[in-house]
Amino acid sequence: MHARRSHYLIAAALLVVTALAGVAARGVNHIGVPPVSPGKTTFSAPSGGPVSFNGTLDRRAVLLGRDGTARIELTVAAAPGEEARAPRRPTDLVIILDRSGSMSGDKITHARAAVREILAQLGADDRFALVTYSDAASVAVPLAPVDDRQRSAWSAAVAEIQPDGSTNMSAGLDLGLDLVEHARRDGRVPHVILISDGLANEGDASPQGLTRRAGRAARGEFMLSTVGVGADFNEYLMTALADAGTGNYYYVQDSGDLGAVFAREFDAARSTVASGLAVQIEPGPGVRVVDAAGYPLEADGTRVVFRPGSLFAGQARRIWVTLAVPQQAVGEYDLGRFSLSYGEGRERTVLSFAETPRIACVRSEAEFFSGIDVPAWSRAVVVDAYNEMQEAVAHDVKEGRRDEALRKVQRFKDETAGLNAHIQSAPVAAELQQADQLAAGVAGAFEGDNQPVRQNALSKSSTAAAVDARRAGAKK
Repeated sequence: MHARRSHYLIAAALLVVTALAGVAARGVNHIGVPPVSPGKTTFSAPSGGPVSFNGTLDRRAVLLGRDGTARIELTVAAAPGEEARAPRRPTDLVIILDRSGSMSGDKITHARAAVREILAQLGADDRFALVTYSDAASVAVPLAPVDDRQRSAWSAAVAEIQPDGSTNMSAGLDLGLDLVEHARRDGRVPHVILISDGLANEGDASPQGLTRRAGRAARGEFMLSTVGVGADFNEYLMTALADAGTGNYYYVQDSGDLGAVFAREFDAARSTVASGLAVQIEPGPGVRVVDAAGYPLEADGTRVVFRPGSLFAGQARRIWVTLAVPQQAVGEYDLGRFSLSYGEGRERTVLSFAETPRIACVRSEAEFFSGIDVPAWSRAVVVDAYNEMQEAVAHDVKEGRRDEALRKVQRFKDETAGLNAHIQSAPVAAELQQADQLAAGVAGAFEGDNQPVRQNALSKSSTAAAVDARRAGAKK
């Protein structure tokens, strides 16, 4: 009897040792979690309002000892049918127009025509203001309600605008944003559009100072969009200002397209169903938020926050978030809590995923590739990874760094082709051919005559294309 009990004790001890060894292999923080989990790739937040919030992971696993990168596509959308039901919101539209000397000729002619076009689209409940800036800023049209008499007077005032002087963008931003903040009314949607064709060279011309000013729009829970006209503006600054102001960035080669930009931004503003969008991520242990489609990331205690702006009726915004997942020990890891808040002031609605996204760290490549969500991974590569690379390449081209730009393209191709050899995604294979075309464009920009002109044009067009692609659905 004693011998039999000893055998039971030895067997029990072996089971405990085996269990503890398994725990050690999986990581101390993941007791009881199997090394491989089938997992989920889709998540959603319960919603009874006009906004839905969903997520799709591009994979269920990362590979032990590798880079641990994973992406989740966040979709923020107005509920189906919202476009037909949503009432038109009274809008305060403020245009901040560069009238420096470089705006002479067709640029100022088209800008004046674009302002007159938008005046014709304003409704009786809307208000409009026009601020111009050169050496200093001034109010060409004060913020006031629209009627036929005002429209006629404003058109006459617009016709008098003449280009002259330098580019005091900081003064234009200060004055335009002051107009919005001092005349703010409940139930109205403020929307600001900043236009420039050159480099800020008067007042506070620092990127930090200008970006800080644009951030007033985010703090006020309205949008500041930016429009770069021609070939001489700083596309990185204009993108940064739009990001800080939670608005859109536009690159307009032909100033004759300004009217279409104004119309799109105004139409989106007056059909707003949710303002002040803020995505909050509370990363799980060891998880790090790397990027969110290029939006500025704010640290708020244990949370990471980014602000994609507003949502108009019928809109669906898709934003890829890149995460660094622990890959030092086999096991399953919580990616964290994902929430969306929207609204004005204290009247905010919060939507959170009903389940916590999780991802496994696995030993074998077979396990890793079986965990790839092929359609989601394909979108992550084509939409986010490629265009993140394209933005970086555009910046290198702007700075004259040909070899570094080509190295970035080649690195993307090598890494993506290596994965796609196993996954066999047709959209990704096509995107690799697109990368070849980008590389050819980079090489061509550094050959022959007028290289700085071609490099500048490639930088601007590539940056604008990449930003638009990474923020699918952001524009009307």
